[in-house]
Amino acid sequence: EFGVWFTVDGGAKWTQLKGGIPTTQARDLQIQRRENDLVVGTFGRGAYILDDYSALRAVTPQALTEEARLFPLRDAYTFNELSHQTAAWGNESTANPPFGAVFTYHVGQAPAADAKLVLTIADDAGRPVRRLDLSKEPGLQRIAWNLRGEAPAGGGRGGGRGAAPVAQSEASSNEEEAEAQDEQPVFAGRGGQVAPLVGAGRYRATLGRMVGDIVTPIGAPQPFQVLPLPR
Repeated sequence: EFGVWFTVDGGAKWTQLKGGIPTTQARDLQIQRRENDLVVGTFGRGAYILDDYSALRAVTPQALTEEARLFPLRDAYTFNELSHQTAAWGNESTANPPFGAVFTYHVGQAPAADAKLVLTIADDAGRPVRRLDLSKEPGLQRIAWNLRGEAPAGGGRGGGRGAAPVAQSEASSNEEEAEAQDEQPVFAGRGGQVAPLVGAGRYRATLGRMVGDIVTPIGAPQPFQVLPLPR
């Protein structure tokens, strides 16, 4: 009658899934098995999609008592985004879901005031690619990585000093393709410089507690792949 709920203990306790769903009667649930999406049909308030609900399968009472836990995630598709968004007169234009890899994590005990909670992403060889600052607020949280390395510290186009490493696809044997990926430029726009997209391949993400420049891992890393968008 009032929304969508889930349980991790066989029904002893239920937790409401919000994420933008209004308080309304949920009449039907459908699981899109290929992408692990949950489609919610409501009475009079439209349809809603929970992208990648697979993390809920790993939510256990024990996981919710830990300092922090990063849950399994689905593989991420890489493609070139179009920055133009136009609506005809009288129509609405709604933003797409976040591009890239979406991580779901739970904070059970917030780090000390002088510590940060971070997510470190590394390639299959263990080379760091990106570090993201996370919310320390207790509860289930989500953050999206846009599949780009760290922004360059300075310089113009061409991936000079400070350019983030670009991971190469493990399956790629074409030297010309590898060189082309290495030569991807950094882009400077209204939001400043950003690194190029990383290459397709295997990656892993790890939660960590960061004090100063020292990062202490929390829990096991979660592996995932970056894949070209199927055509």
